[in-house]
Formats: sequence, C-alpha cells, structure tokens
Amino acid sequence: MKRHNLISPLVLLSGLFFVMFMVSCGKEGATGPAGPEGPAGPKGDTGSGSVIYSAWMDVPFKADTIHLAGGGIDTVGFYATIDVPKLTLALLSNADVKVYINSSDASDPEIYPLPYSAPSGLYIQVMAYTQKIQLYSNADVGTVSANGKKYQQYRYMIVPGNVLGRSAAQVNWSDYAAVKVYLGLED
Repeated sequence: MKRHNLISPLVLLSGLFFVMFMVSCGKEGATGPAGPEGPAGPKGDTGSGSVIYSAWMDVPFKADTIHLAGGGIDTVGFYATIDVPKLTLALLSNADVKVYINSSDASDPEIYPLPYSAPSGLYIQVMAYTQKIQLYSNADVGTVSANGKKYQQYRYMIVPGNVLGRSAAQVNWSDYAAVKVYLGLED
C-alpha cells in the first residue's frame, strides 16, 4: 500500500501564496518628509593637514673618501645632504620623516620609500637632523639627466604627530594574557 504525504502539498501551496504576497508588495507612493536633524557629534581629532613636503628635487651625491696609508684615496660610499628649514627639534621628537626616490622620470614614475635595500647589494640610508636630511649609499644615486629627462629625484614628507599613543614598552608581547588585557581583547 502506498502512503500519501499530505504535508508536502500544503507546504508547497503555502510557500506559493507567500511568494505571491511578497511579489505583490511594492514601493509605491511619494517619499515622506525628512525627519528632524540630530544633534551635532563631538569634535573629531585634528587631522594631518599640516604635512610638510617638498617638490621633487635634484640631489647630487658626493664621494665619501678615506686617505690610505700609502697615499691613495679610497671611496667608501656616497652621501648627500638635503636642507629642510622646517625640520625642527620638536618635529624630530614627534613627527614621521619620510624620504622617497623616483628612480624613473616624472612622466613614468617608479617611486621607492627610503631606506632602500636591493638584492644586488645597493642600499640608500636616511638620517634626519635639525633642518637637514642626510642620505648615504654604497653607490652614486644622485639625480641624473638623460635625453632631456631627470632620473633619481628625491622628495621628503614630514608628518607631525598630533596624538600621543599609549606606550607598549611595558607589555610582555610573549604573554597572551598580558597582550589581551593591554589591547582590550575579549575571548
């Protein structure tokens, strides 16, 4: 004897009515009036609109030499100094000082952040002082001109800090429980 399942047709029929009801509901009519404006929110943190940056500039490198005991001179590296009048002692204490090199020309830039280290062994280091940025490299990576285009131009950006972060110096980063408490994490 074959058993008939009466629940399936009822489920299908009620599903069909539900779909038809949902399809028949539409968004008709005009949009209602705008509600009242809410209260103003709290003043946000000051942004970084005070970023100091330079235009792309030509930077010549000079040979860093030593005098040998036999009277010869040996080149041990190359250096360049960029004058940065707005780089104060206060900014050195709380700002992020960045330097970039465009290894290509302005029409087809290839920009790298410094310090730079290549698999070939080439490196360019950056040191910032009051009103100066010094670059040091194991190759002459100064600005060059070829076919009317300039290559290896440099620019700096100084991003002043405006909010003191919390100190992580006293957190044991190997202790999960201490890190969890410090970062306010929940299980």
